[in-house]
Amino acid sequence: MKKYILTMILITFFSVTLFGQKIEDFEKDFINTTKMEFTETDLNKMFQTYSNFLTPHSDMTQLMANLKNEQIVEYPLSKFKETASYKNNIKILFNSKNENQRLLSYLVIAGAGDIKFEKKLLKRIKTEKSMGNIIWAGMALMHLKTNHTTALFDFLVEYENFGDSHMIPLYFQLNKNSLQKTAYDRINSENVKAKVLAAQIFSVTGKNKKTEKILLDAVKNWDYSIKGYAIYSVKELRIGNLKNTFIPLLNNTQTRRIAIQALANSPTKEDVDYLKELSKNENPISKDLLDGFYESKNTENIKFWLYLVSTKEIPKNYFFSVSEQPLLFSDEVLKDVQDALRTTKHIEIQKYLISVLGGRNDKESKDIIFTYLDNKDSSVRYWTVDVLKGSQSSEVLNKLIEMLEKPEKRVVSITNILIENKLDTLQTLYEKIYQTEKSLDWQRSSIEYLSNFPKQNHKKIFLKILENTNSDFSLKRNAAIGLANLKDETSVDTIVKVCETERLSSDYNARIYLVALSKIKGEKAKEYIETYKNSKENMIRELANELLANWNN
Repeated sequence: MKKYILTMILITFFSVTLFGQKIEDFEKDFINTTKMEFTETDLNKMFQTYSNFLTPHSDMTQLMANLKNEQIVEYPLSKFKETASYKNNIKILFNSKNENQRLLSYLVIAGAGDIKFEKKLLKRIKTEKSMGNIIWAGMALMHLKTNHTTALFDFLVEYENFGDSHMIPLYFQLNKNSLQKTAYDRINSENVKAKVLAAQIFSVTGKNKKTEKILLDAVKNWDYSIKGYAIYSVKELRIGNLKNTFIPLLNNTQTRRIAIQALANSPTKEDVDYLKELSKNENPISKDLLDGFYESKNTENIKFWLYLVSTKEIPKNYFFSVSEQPLLFSDEVLKDVQDALRTTKHIEIQKYLISVLGGRNDKESKDIIFTYLDNKDSSVRYWTVDVLKGSQSSEVLNKLIEMLEKPEKRVVSITNILIENKLDTLQTLYEKIYQTEKSLDWQRSSIEYLSNFPKQNHKKIFLKILENTNSDFSLKRNAAIGLANLKDETSVDTIVKVCETERLSSDYNARIYLVALSKIKGEKAKEYIETYKNSKENMIRELANELLANWNN
């Protein structure tokens, strides 16, 4: 257990800083693992250095890749699998008495997509003693897309932490017919975790009469502490005719929220109408009811949610995300969205719902947007301006400049649109804002504008920011770009000094400074960029080579 926890922690922290990985380096280190004692420390170093190759099936590796805009290959070691280095050493590691070497072999097999080890891995999840080895052997099987779903089901019941699940999402990607058969076989288990997992499986395997009956029986007969898992699958499968069975569930805190969601998602009108009747007696409307209608896949329920948030009291600090409900953006719902924006008094609704009108060119939508630009609440104005990204309308731009000139009206989202439209005559106004607005957001926004359209008198401002070790990182990076746009060769040493400090945690932090130096040119700048040609960060190596290749362009 200790090794497993340690390994996961190291992936979490080190994937951020050591994401660039070379297959040539990996091959050398892989071979060396068979020629050494290979301790837990050595294993963790491999994790840290080669997470892309060894754990493409880890949700943490995938998260870090997304943050860095990098793509994770499903089987990054598939070509390596054909090499002599792999063929001559993988069995040595797999059959080693050293548990660290065995664990490494499971990772490499998964990264290589080597299905030949499937049967042996099925044995290992039963015979390994170390928790880390058991977990990664099971993960390898799932990444190899094994059809042995029942064996893995039992593995998950024993070893998965259902409260913080990392393996179940991978398991749910396996063959749906096989998963469904496993769920049928295990749904009546005496083991509570087995019941829960079987019920969850049905949410991804499709609806049929047998599944419906099993789930509704579970809803009726299971203990309240686990009914919710069956109800969740009822909701996901959009099973209908629920009212009589579900009414008692609304009185229990353990099932109320998910039961409402299932009723709202039901294709049966009587189920949904019952929820609407409940809403008539609530003021403010409960979050559970609001979310039930909002998260529904039924267009009429979205319209009803819009009606509720524009006519009823809602919970304080109520939050919803428009990105999680695509139906809001449909033409069918547009009029209801517009009516809600016109009538709702709730700031939390106004500031997020306005984004639904982004890209709309009809007169009503435009009128609402312009009305919201004068909203008394700054957060509403901020998100309304954000809706206007991409607009080149002179009417819009003039309105934004008018807002910028008034301290009580301005919001930082204006700056991005002005830069986007290359409006380069507002330096004096932004200098004043930088001098008078003390919030970090406005400091950043002002320097961002000035760095895009710098004048010689701004050089002093940029250098002061870079020379102050306590300056905000965003201010420093924009200041470097500002000096670059001035082609100021005298600032190269200052930029390099700041870059050296920032790269201590990761070369990735050098990216903006390298771009700035490439704009300034000069031998000193070029020589410094050349030092990144062998960076451990793949993206930075590529950037350095690209900047140098285009040096004379």
